[in-house]
Amino acid sequence: CQQDDAGGRLIWILEVAVDGTSDVGPFRGKFSFNPGLQVISAPNYFGKSLAVKAIAWCLGLEPMFGLQNNDPSCFPVAVRDVLDLDGARDVRVKSSQATLTLAREDGARIRLSREIKGDPTEVTVEEFGQSDGTSRMSRLYARKQTMKDEHGGLQRFLFDWIGLPRAAVMTNSGNASEVYLENIAPLFFIDQNEGWTDLQALQVYRYGLQQISEIAVEYLLGATEAVEARFALQTVAAREAKLKGTATGLAIQVSTIFGKQGWTDSWSAHGSVSDIARRWSMRTLLDLAREEFRFDLFKEKTRLRERADYLRETLARSPLDRMNTAPASDASQEAIDLKVRRHSLREELRTARSQAYEQRQLAESLEHRIHSARDVLRLKREGIGRLDSVECPTCHRSLDPSTFAVSTQSAVQVEAHIEALERDRLLVTANVQSAEAQTTRLAAELSRVDEQFQAAERALATVNAAVGSIREQLAKVATDLAAAEREIDRNAALANELEEIQSAIDAWLQEASAQNKQPLAEVDLARRRSVFEENLRILLRALGHSAITVESQPYLKLDEQYLPYLGPRRLRSLGSASDHPRLVAAYVLALAETSRALPGLHPGFVVLDEPLQQNPDAQHRELFISFLESAAAKQLRYQTIVFTSLRDEEISRLTEASVRVLTPQGEHFLKSSTSGH
Repeated sequence: CQQDDAGGRLIWILEVAVDGTSDVGPFRGKFSFNPGLQVISAPNYFGKSLAVKAIAWCLGLEPMFGLQNNDPSCFPVAVRDVLDLDGARDVRVKSSQATLTLAREDGARIRLSREIKGDPTEVTVEEFGQSDGTSRMSRLYARKQTMKDEHGGLQRFLFDWIGLPRAAVMTNSGNASEVYLENIAPLFFIDQNEGWTDLQALQVYRYGLQQISEIAVEYLLGATEAVEARFALQTVAAREAKLKGTATGLAIQVSTIFGKQGWTDSWSAHGSVSDIARRWSMRTLLDLAREEFRFDLFKEKTRLRERADYLRETLARSPLDRMNTAPASDASQEAIDLKVRRHSLREELRTARSQAYEQRQLAESLEHRIHSARDVLRLKREGIGRLDSVECPTCHRSLDPSTFAVSTQSAVQVEAHIEALERDRLLVTANVQSAEAQTTRLAAELSRVDEQFQAAERALATVNAAVGSIREQLAKVATDLAAAEREIDRNAALANELEEIQSAIDAWLQEASAQNKQPLAEVDLARRRSVFEENLRILLRALGHSAITVESQPYLKLDEQYLPYLGPRRLRSLGSASDHPRLVAAYVLALAETSRALPGLHPGFVVLDEPLQQNPDAQHRELFISFLESAAAKQLRYQTIVFTSLRDEEISRLTEASVRVLTPQGEHFLKSSTSGH
């Protein structure tokens, strides 16, 4: 039977095998499984972890082990290089592959085969029908475009075959991605080496997926609306971050344009996107220039055009006075005045920069003093460092604290001192801003005067080179006309810059107005979280976590990141060292049980590799064996495969408790075979 639309199809592992060829012939190892709880018990170095790695390998999960795509180095050398086979040592391996057979609750089966030593980039998939057993074979990419390739991607095929919906997530760089199998597998596949170190220890964080730990839990719980809402919020946040970055760039461009004119603008990109949009929509750049800097671009354009027209008329038609000798003296005086003005501006600019530097140094000093005073206030309030008794470090004779003439200040006095320093900081900050504005204005004015002085020198040289008063007058008018036209060009360039940046600001405002936010689906998520918490309490008690008692059990809660807390403290920090693997086991089992009950999107199997090796003390072993033979373990509604090494008496206990225990024969998982299968 198939679950409702909220859940995927339940699957379980039928078989995992590793086979290949060597210099002495073919070899093979195989484990077969049933639904429900089962324990595979074999000695250490038998090869149980080889079988566990083969499961992950066939599913394309090597990124969980920190490996690059198609890297088989998670396997031991026995299947990659040399192995011991039938008494022969260091036998060269020619080829090897892993095979995983999965069954679906509706009767359909698939067999996944992937080469270990050979070409691991593709997986051979055999599909078997629900009733007639007919098969269809295809080759899929193990990692390349594994989700995006609709016809050739392994994970795309697996998600469709299991019935898992694709879920969009956001990367840290603000690009859309999606949940991969290796993002949810750490919650049902616990590897011996790293899987027990923490909850979701094998999570692939290097993909840069935002909130992937929380999303993985919500996905398996079937809270797809919450996952979609997270993506919507992440999309809004990414868009806001992009808008904020664009706004910062626009504000820098405005500051650069205004700085050339000697204007200190208030066109900042401080605050949230909505704050910026509110400020920027109140007035345009032309309004800002007219209101704060008394510069009307259109009036200035009209004035310059009228002056240029007047000079052209003078140059072309107006009568000239032969007795007028003023042009040469006027040009000379203009050059002298501009030179004096330039020298004066340089001195003023040097003084302004010096004052700005001193004010910045003072502001930095005040900042340090405020931080120090706040530290002292904290020490005063907590009573740290109070000199109640003093002794000599050499003779240990008691000394009178008053000998050191240490002043005593109360917390109230320190608070008053901090308030005075903060007032000084406000004043100095205002002085810094004023000095920097003055520096900007003087630098722009100096640049203009320097340019005018150079033009005046060229005009003076032209007038002096003219012969006769008529030519001097013509030369003076011509140079004045050239200067006016340069001003017109500068004014036009400023108008173009302001128009372009204003167009960009208008486009930014339009994009910012389209922002919207969506709330998380709290109601559905709260119900699923509650069921998860209850199952986690039950399984922690069943596994024997020392911090979970009848009295403390109700105080177990999951925080917003789905981390278990007992009261105000994180559960991971409570209990003994052996409690940590019990926490990991309870967490993944409770998540699977919750998904099955709701229903959710858990695939339907849990693999626990060597839980007893994490802490092999007698009490830990006893608690885990007691759990396996308990009703809580037997009532789990999904396939649970435990790979471990049990003692004979422990095997007998579990067998008597009707727990399925597989004890493979031989010294090693891989054995000689007469065929490759």
